[in-house]
Amino acid sequence: MGRSGGTLILALVAVAGIAAFFYWLDRESAALDTVVAPVLEEEVVPEAVDLNTAAMAADLAGSIGEQGWLRFVTVNERLGRAAFSIGLDAENSLPVLLSPDLIRRGTDVYANDRVSMHGKLFVLNDSIKGEWVNQEAVDAGNEGAIPDAPGFFLADSLSVN
Repeated sequence: MGRSGGTLILALVAVAGIAAFFYWLDRESAALDTVVAPVLEEEVVPEAVDLNTAAMAADLAGSIGEQGWLRFVTVNERLGRAAFSIGLDAENSLPVLLSPDLIRRGTDVYANDRVSMHGKLFVLNDSIKGEWVNQEAVDAGNEGAIPDAPGFFLADSLSVN
């Protein structure tokens, strides 16, 4: 046996050693197998809080940031494909914007409909009103019909009663 025979034997011993090492690793890892339950984020379910329309009419700016249900309110006017206004009382109206999900579903609301909806109150200013028109949520001719209110209601769930 010359040099090439010795090299061949060393190569075979090295391959056998590597194979034995991987076999040992496989046996050790089998002993470590445990069932691991996936960690999922808990789904946040909004609390069923009913918002008080009388309190909102008295101090809408103080209600900004509140989240909950507005139930059985009457639609005053349809402003466009994704916006309308509701009456909080005889004098105060609140603009409502539909969430993108409601728009995709083809939700339509018309004047004098009675609706119940879940959502959140946000600040409303002139630039937001202008963006509603630019995004075609409000019809171009109805920009002046958007109630002059310090906030709006973003509805993420809506049913016509």
